[in-house]
Amino acid sequence: MSDTRAVINQHITAFNDRTPDAEPWADTAEMVTPGGTFTGREGVLGFLAVFQQAFSDGTLRIHSAVIDGGDASVEGSFEGTHDGILQSPAGPVEATGTPVTFRWSATYRVDGTRLMSEHLYFDQFDFLGQLGLLPK
Repeated sequence: MSDTRAVINQHITAFNDRTPDAEPWADTAEMVTPGGTFTGREGVLGFLAVFQQAFSDGTLRIHSAVIDGGDASVEGSFEGTHDGILQSPAGPVEATGTPVTFRWSATYRVDGTRLMSEHLYFDQFDFLGQLGLLPK
């Protein structure tokens, strides 16, 4: 396994275990998401915490990865039950108790033992539809 894959696995494990101190994000990290860009280690961890708080059992899984040196393209899935408040750009969304599963894709940049960036992609309509938040 490449060092790049090991760093990404460390991130996935830390997310799933709710251990932010074990996250390999660099102090200068950047995460680009459908909802905006988050900069710095604390900014990235803040974005991740939104999902952890809204889905206390939320789990990330990697299904495939293509790695080229410090760059990686990864596909995976997220599963969890919406049992906490989801902080959204439109305001807080109270827990619905709904189980959610969606696919995601990300490109990562790793420098040694640190995650420098992630560009995250997922289908927001699929996600919001599962929560019952789209108009009928």
